[in-house]
Amino acid sequence: MSQDPAFLQQAQAHFAQGKGALTTNWIDSGSKLRPTPKELEEIGPAFAPVWKKYFEPNPDKPVMLQAVVAGWLGPRELLPHKDNRMIMMGNFTAYPISRGHVYITSKDPYAAPDFETGFFKEQADVDVHIWAYKHAREIARRLPQYRGEFAALHPKFPEGSAAGCVKLEGPPDVDNVKDIVYTAEDNKAIESYVRQLVETTWHSVGTVLMKAKEQGGSVDTRLNVYGTQNLKVADLSIIPGNVGSNTNSTALVIGEKAAVIIAEDLGLKLN
Repeated sequence: MSQDPAFLQQAQAHFAQGKGALTTNWIDSGSKLRPTPKELEEIGPAFAPVWKKYFEPNPDKPVMLQAVVAGWLGPRELLPHKDNRMIMMGNFTAYPISRGHVYITSKDPYAAPDFETGFFKEQADVDVHIWAYKHAREIARRLPQYRGEFAALHPKFPEGSAAGCVKLEGPPDVDNVKDIVYTAEDNKAIESYVRQLVETTWHSVGTVLMKAKEQGGSVDTRLNVYGTQNLKVADLSIIPGNVGSNTNSTALVIGEKAAVIIAEDLGLKLN
């Protein structure tokens, strides 16, 4: 749309009146998801200890964040026609347990680091994404706007699978939509799909952890970098675990606390 001059002109005219496409961020809804007991069994054994440790004792913690985007975020060249109307469902692991790393490799600050994303190192993270894909798909299949699925951005299911993508000529009969039943082969296709498409979002944290040094930490509780003097870190990189939300508020809190700590170190008082 941004490359269509006529659309942009119309959108800007509407925006001047406080309406139209430029008055939305296109993410019209979002959900925090936790699996039901039945879904927990279906997710599989790798996630069971993670659930017991992190989620079962904390009923406010979502396993997955899910958003509905009113538009097309995929490659433009995949669109069969510019006038196609699309919605997309996005899944975000709220508290992934897989961990990567980033280390310096030289005294040269411009040298490439030793960097590993760590995406899906733990099978539990893969399994909850398989569950979330199915969950998002069932929501989409019950929307009155639903007219089928764009196969290019779905798993490559085996020929003849009941999970294959469909096209409808009209709205679905919402009251009679039945959940798709997936086979073991279908699940393998979904796993391959999520492994190929996984990427980070915009809330990266935890590259300079506030932890004990022997536990892999880089800064202490007063933001001092271990093994240095007069060097503190005060941003989202110090967070020792993920934050299951937008991170702006967390960043502001860290900045405010850092101001207090630095003032104390300098013998100053903040009003």
